[in-house]
Amino acid sequence: MTSVNETKVVLDFLLAQSALTAITSTRIWSDVDEPPEGYKPSVGVGICFKVRGGVDHDPSVIVDPSFQFKVYGATEAIARQGARALHDNFDGLANKDILTVRRETLPVPLQEPDAGWTYALVSYRVMVRSNS
Repeated sequence: MTSVNETKVVLDFLLAQSALTAITSTRIWSDVDEPPEGYKPSVGVGICFKVRGGVDHDPSVIVDPSFQFKVYGATEAIARQGARALHDNFDGLANKDILTVRRETLPVPLQEPDAGWTYALVSYRVMVRSNS
């Protein structure tokens, strides 16, 4: 068992990226598949993410989870722009808690079957210090 909440580390990191929050405001949600009730893509880009797998090389020091991100937009173009903003403000960056971030998959445009909302699906591997 690790002492780090890697999802919270990533959420805090993303919320600290002013260029990203300029387009999402606080619409970045962790540990969910879909945005909360009341969200509409017409109000702006929204990002949902959760752990999809990964490895724990030495869980007392580093965890290396893979995260799935769904970047919602009113149109496919806006969802792709949101995915690009995520990439520009996440991939290759680091801080005291995150050692490195690498994109694993390119954004794939998809649509929620029930709501019909468009999103770009993308995955990132994030190396996190366990003692964060």
